[in-house]
Amino acid sequence: PQPTVHFDPPRFYPVTAVALRARRDSTAAAGLPVAPLGIRAYEGSARRVGGARLLQVVRGYAAALGDAREALGDRASVAELDAGATALRAGIDPRALQAVRTVRPPGEGVTALVVLTDLVRRGVPTASAREAVTTLGRLPTADDALLGLQGAVARGAARSPDMALESMQRYIQGVMPTARPPAPGGIPVRPPTRPPPP
Repeated sequence: PQPTVHFDPPRFYPVTAVALRARRDSTAAAGLPVAPLGIRAYEGSARRVGGARLLQVVRGYAAALGDAREALGDRASVAELDAGATALRAGIDPRALQAVRTVRPPGEGVTALVVLTDLVRRGVPTASAREAVTTLGRLPTADDALLGLQGAVARGAARSPDMALESMQRYIQGVMPTARPPAPGGIPVRPPTRPPPP
């Protein structure tokens, strides 16, 4: 059973609360998780977001959860659907989510999805980020390698936005030294090797 998510005054205006409860119920009826909707609504309320804008965000996120399930499959966990919806809301193509699904076992794709979204938000082109994440996602210690990639790109982007992609490419070559220099638009897939300790 899903956790109960309440949308009641005084946190929300009565009209907004009614609309949020209707969206919660329709989302649950579709077999989608409602807890992520509650999180977005509560965050908006804490920032004093207006009712109309808050409803727009919650409706958009509910739709993204449905799209994430379509891309990730019915076996995706709540955490994966939440991470997938966040990726889609960040402008990442559903095909990138499908690519993650092919390299991570069911229930183990959260880190890959979170890192994918973070890379794109830091300026890495979606195609390049997808190839990097799916390449590392095949490694035996994929999550450690992916978190290392996230840190490397974050450090590069902090120095200069233009260095995000360069930092990603350098990290991939360090983890997989047999890989050729990345081709434009992506990272070539090579047999997995154990990444260095974080």
